[in-house]
Amino acid sequence: DNGGILSSETPTFAHAFSAAGYETVLCGRMHFNGPDQYHGFDKRIHGDAGGRSLTPEILGSGQNRTNGQTHYAVEVSGYGKNGFQAFDRSVTNTACDYIQANHDRPFLLVIGLMLPHNPLICEKELFDYYYNQIPPIEPEPETYIENIHPAIRLWRERRGIEKLSPEQNRRALAAYCGLVTELDRNVGSIQTAMDTANKADNTVFAYCSDHGDMASEHGLWWKSNFYDGSARIPLIVSHPDTLPKGQTRDCVSSLTDVGPTLLDLAHLDTLPDVSGRSLAAVLSSGLPTDTPHDVFCEYMGLLGDQPACMIRSKNWKLNYYSEFDSCQLFNLESDPTERNDLARDPACQQIVKELKEKIDARWSAASMSSNLGKQHRARQLIRAAGDKHKPPVESFISSAHDNAFDFSQLET
Repeated sequence: DNGGILSSETPTFAHAFSAAGYETVLCGRMHFNGPDQYHGFDKRIHGDAGGRSLTPEILGSGQNRTNGQTHYAVEVSGYGKNGFQAFDRSVTNTACDYIQANHDRPFLLVIGLMLPHNPLICEKELFDYYYNQIPPIEPEPETYIENIHPAIRLWRERRGIEKLSPEQNRRALAAYCGLVTELDRNVGSIQTAMDTANKADNTVFAYCSDHGDMASEHGLWWKSNFYDGSARIPLIVSHPDTLPKGQTRDCVSSLTDVGPTLLDLAHLDTLPDVSGRSLAAVLSSGLPTDTPHDVFCEYMGLLGDQPACMIRSKNWKLNYYSEFDSCQLFNLESDPTERNDLARDPACQQIVKELKEKIDARWSAASMSSNLGKQHRARQLIRAAGDKHKPPVESFISSAHDNAFDFSQLET
């Protein structure tokens, strides 16, 4: 979960690039917890987005938080300014300055941006543009709600989704699209910096995300579920010397594949003892890999939700919910919008059995709950002691970047 701490004994792809002689640089958001704020990177040139990124009147509190998973975060959407926009501009400018500087060694630069993260507040020009493009979003039909999996129905109830009006969903989606455009502009600035520094031709440029957003699909918002809007993310990779332009690859993959792929494209040794595989051959030639096309995704639970696990195997997706000891099953080739749950279809019981066995072979809700309980009790004691050896994120923002944005002066 968001409070988890990665062990410093766990090697990352940044360690592998460093060992090969690269200067490894982290710029911006990465959400590291604990005293290790590097995890293999040589240096950080811009700090993380900490508690000062959103001013109190924008952030809110309790069930009225603009960056939480409650209906309030959708109800208050619109146009304006917030700290995440300013944070991303500051990160982008810092990254561009680094790219355009002279370097003695090849570099690995990881740029962590926040948008389009809640709050759903974007520039007025963009909000007006998208609002005029988006028709009112009607509620899901009652017959659909009555027949969805009970875990999803409860998910909706716990977040108050049913309280949202078509107009509120329309405003929120307009703001979300505006934030995506703001992100695109920052990525464009980074690409322009590569071009003007004459580094685009010999540099691999990769773009991906940590999760998606339902953005009103299925009448849902945020992440924390296994529908493609939440669990599926973009992966775009360019390298003029190696990869063809403008092509799409039909290959089931995972974030665990990104590190091995980047190392392979740089002709370096891969990470030891990892489940991820290189997609370099798939990207360059389109040839299929001999690795099984199985991707797992797990959810630890939030707002009362219980642990759950998903497996994607070729065109099939099985979502297992421990709270009800039952599944959803979708064929994404014939049902890309995931509306036709086949878990109870007699013709699909063998597929349900095979996929559930794969989940059981590597995942246990009981073990996950037990481990999470231990972690939470440990954190409570550490917090009670005052976190004496953990540097606050706010101080790291200042120390990591001499010209860090002053969030306290942000116009609201």
